[in-house]
Amino acid sequence: MSREIFRKPEEGDIAEINAFKQEFRENNSGMDGTGTLVRCDAEEWLCYNRKMENREDPDGLHCLQYGLFREEDGRLLGLIQVRLELMGYLVRFGGNIGYCVRPSERRRGYAKKMLGYALDICREKGLEKVLVTCLEDNEGSTRTIEAWGGMLEGIVYDDVNYMANMKRYWIAIGA
Repeated sequence: MSREIFRKPEEGDIAEINAFKQEFRENNSGMDGTGTLVRCDAEEWLCYNRKMENREDPDGLHCLQYGLFREEDGRLLGLIQVRLELMGYLVRFGGNIGYCVRPSERRRGYAKKMLGYALDICREKGLEKVLVTCLEDNEGSTRTIEAWGGMLEGIVYDDVNYMANMKRYWIAIGA
């Protein structure tokens, strides 16, 4: 059985990040939880992540980007973004945490593992509860969020990005 490593993506991962992105494109699948990766290359994306982590841009979002990598070969299995503050679109639709799992690696529990690690990070950063959202018809994300104690606040129509109903869950984590 393979083991996974949860860590921040780095320069040595560029080829794997690009392969990850390409697989999403080939599967016409959304890349939630990857920040700007959908519209830039891996090198630019890593630079953006460092900027957002260090709050170099006072108007930018304070967030942390992590990946789940298979230990034996460095394959990027999924990405998750921890947003330490909510502003703009995130307040209503995006939430504190966004994630995606590589299409060929889905249904193996990776999203659940990543969300658990992300909740630990949120707790360490002093957050007491987090907002996590998913499309209403995304049964996998619904199960993942509920497995970590997500309490459904309600369903809202995302008229900005998805043009679909989004479930809003709060997870209490205690500081």
